[in-house]
Amino acid sequence: MLRTLAVVGSLVALLAIPVTARSQTGPVYHGVLAARPARGSFNQRGIATLRVRNWGLNLTPDSNGIAPDKEQIIIAIGDGERLVIPAGQVRASKSGKRFTYRNPKADRGVRQLQIRRIKDDGDGTARYRVNFSLVGIDLSFLLTNFPLCTSTAIIVGDDDGFEGLWFTLPGQFHSTTVRVTGVTCQTQDWPWI
Repeated sequence: MLRTLAVVGSLVALLAIPVTARSQTGPVYHGVLAARPARGSFNQRGIATLRVRNWGLNLTPDSNGIAPDKEQIIIAIGDGERLVIPAGQVRASKSGKRFTYRNPKADRGVRQLQIRRIKDDGDGTARYRVNFSLVGIDLSFLLTNFPLCTSTAIIVGDDDGFEGLWFTLPGQFHSTTVRVTGVTCQTQDWPWI
């Protein structure tokens, strides 16, 4: 009886905590990731580099905005890769429109990232151009199955841009190159929560 009362009391206390005080597990504002073709190197163990230029990050209209110099940034690929830049590691330009991160000694993770604010489409939706370079990432899922539609996201604080993208090996099974076609595909819902 005392055990039951203790469990009920704990449950009541938990339910009394305001929603804002509970921990959040992922982004709240889901925008769009507008990808373009990208390339990188690929070895026989499935470890790759990837260079991305001019991908679009379009925030949802109800977003509270992003502050890349103050928020954690995650580049996520598939179910396995979560490449994190801790909050405070990105530098903002004087104008506050360009954000840069460099880690030339990285042997795994984000080596370089640039996020640049661009003009909106007239609807007030915040838009950004994103360039990044990844090293030592695990794309071994391509060793047995390609091309493969893979969930890909850029997450800045509580905002994200998410899309399913085709990853392939142009040289087939003996490829030393990995390619993201830039063509979107249907993939599972948000896999990172």
